[in-house]
Amino acid sequence: MAAALDEFLSSPPRDIPAEVIEAFGRTVRTDDGILPPRVFTEAVEQASVAISISDTRAKILYANRAFEKLTGYKSEDVVGKNQSILSYKVTPIDVYKGLWRHLLDQQSWNGVLVNKLKDGERYLADLTVAPVLGGDGQTSYYLALHRDVTEVHELEQQVRNQKVLIESVVDAAPVVMVLLNNDGKVILDNHDYKKLMGDLHGKEPADIFLESLSTVIESDRKLACDQREGFINREVSFKNSQGIATRWFSCSGVWVNEKNISADDYFNDNEQCCLLLVANDITQQKRQQNHIKTNALRALMAEQQLVHSMRETLSGAIYQLQAPLNMASAVVSMMERRQGKDNETNPFRSALIDVLRSSEQVLESLQQSLPPEDREAVIPVNINEVIKDVIDLSIHRLLEKSVLVDWDPDPFLPNINGRCYMLRTLFKQLFDNAIDALDEPGCT
Repeated sequence: MAAALDEFLSSPPRDIPAEVIEAFGRTVRTDDGILPPRVFTEAVEQASVAISISDTRAKILYANRAFEKLTGYKSEDVVGKNQSILSYKVTPIDVYKGLWRHLLDQQSWNGVLVNKLKDGERYLADLTVAPVLGGDGQTSYYLALHRDVTEVHELEQQVRNQKVLIESVVDAAPVVMVLLNNDGKVILDNHDYKKLMGDLHGKEPADIFLESLSTVIESDRKLACDQREGFINREVSFKNSQGIATRWFSCSGVWVNEKNISADDYFNDNEQCCLLLVANDITQQKRQQNHIKTNALRALMAEQQLVHSMRETLSGAIYQLQAPLNMASAVVSMMERRQGKDNETNPFRSALIDVLRSSEQVLESLQQSLPPEDREAVIPVNINEVIKDVIDLSIHRLLEKSVLVDWDPDPFLPNINGRCYMLRTLFKQLFDNAIDALDEPGCT
């Protein structure tokens, strides 16, 4: 058949229309021969997209089954009618001008029009129109393909509206909020998170949060996500280059399952576990707590200093009283050795003994009045924290003397076993001595 067709096309009869020659010249050939035209007709009829063919004046010449199903018009209802039968007349005129400009330039056009069904209901048509050229290079027909995208448009708008609403709510929240995926990458954040990133000079705050919360998050991420087990009020501190905390946050987290949207997971119910992290800036509260702590330490140290002074004063008084009492006791002993039994009637001896007894009672009362000595327990102590407390305690004197403390602590300094109060007192005394030394002549 293919050979016969080639022979026919090589020398066609003179009375055969040019359209016939052109149609046969564009047949599709296969190893088994030529595909019959009915295959292409059936392909158009069975297509899921609405297809119509019109002449150069937009008069409909053909409409397939999908066209009938979509618009509600039967083929016989629209054949011979203009394509404008589908127009709802609300599409801007500039859209139609652009459509015809492309077609007159023999270019295809794609866009969205507001059309109406046979029952008058409006719908959005995603339309593609392409010119079909004849053998002379002129446009003979227009091929139109369109599909109803109303539902898709509504869903897209709902998603956009929901996105705007969520972002507005999240941005309005007076806390840092960020949604992180399995890899710790930011999916969604709010204005306060971006502001915090600016304060950190572009460093990702999420990295600091995740590092500080690693023991909570990574213990059993999959199990926690499946059971929706989050965490609340976990404190995280942001430290400067010297290891000193400058900002504090109270963090809470909620696990959220997100469906994967990749093509590979279309037939699988795969999910990724995301973390919604909410961080409340508690820096001001922490500073107030530190201020209260500093005042409490100052009061405690003043009280303990007073107790220490009282012990020293009473111990000194006891020591001073002990000397004359020892002398009086020695006199009584000498009198007993010299006078023997006659000494028992000696009024001076009796008076001395009464004085000694009264003095011993006084000494015993003074001993009992001594404040108890505080035996502080030995515990692990962070020297950096101790020195920071001492600086806070001495801040007023440092400001009065315009003293700048150049302190470069080791951020990884290990704890030592010691008595925290005694160490704090030691460093406080060193600070006080150093500040006092500034008033000495020649000190700079």
